[in-house]
Amino acid sequence: MTRIVPRQEQIRIDYQNEHLPALFSKQASDVDFSDSLDSFDDGKLIAEYLSCSRLTLLIACEQLKDESLILAIREQAEKGVRIYLLLGEKNANKAAIDVLSGRCLIRTGVSQQGALILVDHATTQAQGLLLMSGQPLVSAEQSTWSIQLEWQQIDDSFRSFCKLFWENGNEEYLQQNTQQSSVKHPDGAVVTNHSHQLCGTLKDCLGDTLEHLQAATHSGFSASGDDWRLLLETQSSDIAKQARIGVALTDSQIPSLLLSKDGNWLLPDQTDFSAANWSLKLSAQQSHKFKQAYEQGFEEAAWQYQAKIAIGECDYQQLLRFADQPGLEYVVEDVRKIELEDISTQSIDSFLSDDAKQLASGVTAWQRSQLAHFVDYDVVVHPPYCPEDAKQDALYQAWKNSERDWQQRLEGISNAQSQIDQQQAGIADKLKGFIKGFLLGQGQSVKSLNQEIDTLKHWSVITATPAEREQHRQQLESLQDKIRKRGSDTEKELDKAEQNQYWEQRLDALKTDQSKANKLLKQKLSDLDQLKKNKAEATSQAERKFSDSWVAAAEKLTDQQVNEIEIDDLKPEQFLAVALPEIPQAAPKDANELEKQARQEAIQQAKSRCEELKKQARQAYIQAKREVLKSMDVSQATNWKTSLKEKVWKKHYNGFERCLADHEQGLKKIERDIQDAQKARDNSKADQERIDKALEEHGSSFVYQPKQASDAFAKQLGLSGNKSAESEFHWPSEELPAEGTELREYKQDRFLVIFNQGQVEQARLDAERLDAKIVCEKESVNA
Repeated sequence: MTRIVPRQEQIRIDYQNEHLPALFSKQASDVDFSDSLDSFDDGKLIAEYLSCSRLTLLIACEQLKDESLILAIREQAEKGVRIYLLLGEKNANKAAIDVLSGRCLIRTGVSQQGALILVDHATTQAQGLLLMSGQPLVSAEQSTWSIQLEWQQIDDSFRSFCKLFWENGNEEYLQQNTQQSSVKHPDGAVVTNHSHQLCGTLKDCLGDTLEHLQAATHSGFSASGDDWRLLLETQSSDIAKQARIGVALTDSQIPSLLLSKDGNWLLPDQTDFSAANWSLKLSAQQSHKFKQAYEQGFEEAAWQYQAKIAIGECDYQQLLRFADQPGLEYVVEDVRKIELEDISTQSIDSFLSDDAKQLASGVTAWQRSQLAHFVDYDVVVHPPYCPEDAKQDALYQAWKNSERDWQQRLEGISNAQSQIDQQQAGIADKLKGFIKGFLLGQGQSVKSLNQEIDTLKHWSVITATPAEREQHRQQLESLQDKIRKRGSDTEKELDKAEQNQYWEQRLDALKTDQSKANKLLKQKLSDLDQLKKNKAEATSQAERKFSDSWVAAAEKLTDQQVNEIEIDDLKPEQFLAVALPEIPQAAPKDANELEKQARQEAIQQAKSRCEELKKQARQAYIQAKREVLKSMDVSQATNWKTSLKEKVWKKHYNGFERCLADHEQGLKKIERDIQDAQKARDNSKADQERIDKALEEHGSSFVYQPKQASDAFAKQLGLSGNKSAESEFHWPSEELPAEGTELREYKQDRFLVIFNQGQVEQARLDAERLDAKIVCEKESVNA
């Protein structure tokens, strides 16, 4: 198999007939205005010019800073030359003011463009010089164009200087570093010959010139139309906007000129319409000279405008500036060698069959940075690559899920088979006797089922054809039915054995319970008879117990308590042994003492005898009452209790109350014991009847009762109980691509990765079926 690798290609393209947009092409010559203007490129030249002054020296400029010029002016002042300086902002000219104030008449505050120098203006040796820039007065290293003024121009410029000096200057320095307010011209208002050099007047003065403009070296005046020629420096920022036929560029420094049917002008390099501009309206002689210089300069300008030109018309090493990019230079070569960036084709067919020149057409159009008659391109053509972040398509996972689902179902069936085996092996020995025949018939069936399961496990869902999948699905469904039946048969036989075992165990238990119930009933009948026979003796025993406790309670009563009891109409007098002795009369008052004493003793003895007899009678009375109490039976005791007030009974006779209560409880217990025995006899008889009925209902022989169908085994199998659902497999709707290729996805797009050319034909079919783009793997192709 031929491995797919990038194509190394070399192509040559001919650009000679390619037309370029508007541009400036360079020629060997360039502009030179040095025959028309002087160039001050050294500050010493200006100093030498100033040294020619004998009477007066007038200088007008924005800034005067160059030290050598300041010293040259001071030398002339010290020689007696009258010097007038018209400067701009005072702070910018501080150095000049410090040195020259008191020696020169200085005025400040006039903003100016360009500069004016007048030497001995009122003499026949008068000289005038216009500088197009004031930079040489700031630094001797700066250069600028200058022009010598004609006599009339000297007078005109002098009047303009005076006008600005006396009327526009706002501060004056007559003494050393002493500032004072400016004063007016001593002769009154200054009359000028023209106004274009004054503050804010130049724009109006140029109106007619700009309306009839023929040529210019400056584009900042908003001249109307484009029928006039324009010469610009290559550093100008207006080239792209002004580029057209009639425009040329120069690499040289040029003055600012306006050539018109209505006057020609030499202007400062930088013009400010709000300031004073030391400009010059050229005389006829000057105009003729400048027109010739301009015409020659325009034709010789380094960069000539070309509205339309083919690359083949450009010479080898020709330099070009495009009109829309005038700041950049480009060179035209004869043959260039260029290595293109690698090209990635959009399809595998494009990579295999498309011409390299066609593939590179989007990047081989002529380019400004690669101008040449011919270009030899080296390029590497790559096949379409799979995105680096592409992941394996979800279709693989879907088929893996189907494979896993298939294996899981087989694993569930295998587990169910094992569970049935364990279930049968775990049957208790006491149950095996009931299903011995069933178990013997299972051996060969189990072996066959296991072989079927093993065969299905070694079959792959992914590599099979749809027909094979349907065949194996039906085989799986049949296998599920067989194992389900085996499981249900096992459950049925086991349930039957368990029911049989339970029936026999229940029969034995009922017979045992019947024997126990008969014995218990016999015992309860015997207990009841014995209690009835012993009732009289138990009652007599309760009477005796009452008598004993009653006598003991009577013994515990105090004599006082017994004495207070009224019983059987007993009185204390009934117990006097004899009549009480009579008590003698007291001795008469006239008896003697001895007689009185004897009579008193007799009385005392009689009283003592009476008291003794009463005491004995009371003791006998109390004892008699106690004996009566002790001899009471239950009935007498109860009657006696009712004869007393309940309050008195509870307060004084608690002991007797307890005797009566204990006797009553004793009798109740005898009755309760008999009742409990009767109840126990009745319960025992009911149990005996219930057991007899249960034995009758249990029957004399076992009858199997099938239980309601259960889905427990189906759950063990991982089955739903619905055969159609169990055998339903949701295969992915798409087949995987050919083996050796790989389907990937990225941002909802599919890519079919191939690795050699032999896979292309099949990949085309798979890609169309899967709506995928055929690509290569970058790492594999560039390995």
